[in-house]
Amino acid sequence: MDFREGLDRFAAHQLAARGHAQATIDSYSRDLKQFARISGVDTVGGLSKEAVVGWLVELGRRELSPRSRSRKLSALRAFVAWAMEYGYLDADPVPREVATARALYLPHALTEPEVGAIIAAAKEGNPAGLRDRAILEALYASGMRVSELASLKLLDLHLAEGFALVTGKGGKPRLVPLGQYAIDALGQYLELARGALCKSAGMHGEVFLTRRGPISRATVFRLVKKYAALANIKRSVSPHTFRHSCASHMLAHGAGLRLVQELLGHARLSTTQVYTHIEKSRLRAVYETSHPMA
Repeated sequence: MDFREGLDRFAAHQLAARGHAQATIDSYSRDLKQFARISGVDTVGGLSKEAVVGWLVELGRRELSPRSRSRKLSALRAFVAWAMEYGYLDADPVPREVATARALYLPHALTEPEVGAIIAAAKEGNPAGLRDRAILEALYASGMRVSELASLKLLDLHLAEGFALVTGKGGKPRLVPLGQYAIDALGQYLELARGALCKSAGMHGEVFLTRRGPISRATVFRLVKKYAALANIKRSVSPHTFRHSCASHMLAHGAGLRLVQELLGHARLSTTQVYTHIEKSRLRAVYETSHPMA
């Protein structure tokens, strides 16, 4: 069935069987037409997990409010429920792990050149620049949370072995690898900048310091946004964006899902699986624009 014909039938059903107000039906129709435009779906049977996740990712890139995204997701779920009830769809195309409010916060990853541009914006000519470069490299290399980075201790940093021991949610420790760029940046920071930044550096066990002492999560957020702006990145970027980018780029280069789960410290594999849906939607987009028979 053509998607627009499906929308007409869905609207009639919502009015007659559900008793929804015309304003609600009109709102659903607008959101579903937008879904069709963004996802490229032109038949009801063409609804797929990749199309749904790609649509949600695009909404995230447009930085719509959670309230707006929640309304749009509700419209799609109502349409899917109707289509399945009347046999137009055999299976729910909304992935289970993104079928709730968590879908409003689907990760949006930076491209690899964007990450490089943000890190390059942190100039290394002064102690603060060396620290900031080390922070950005560590976030991208390890996928650690901002709270884990802010609380990272010197005793837990093992640069010679290329690992750091971080304390995650629930006080659960895990080892995270550090690539050579992060190792070099951290080494320079520790040798040349940490003591220069904070006169009382010897009194603090944390790796990252400001003039007043251990760095705060809020300060790391501000630094990331500052360098994203200097790199002319128009989208909203946070430390969590670096975490998402680390996971997405590893999967794109062939890392296994279990490995990424351990790296990120996810208790459930389903939490990590959201990245596979994002990579599939990107793969499909690249395929359709690159393959001569797509």
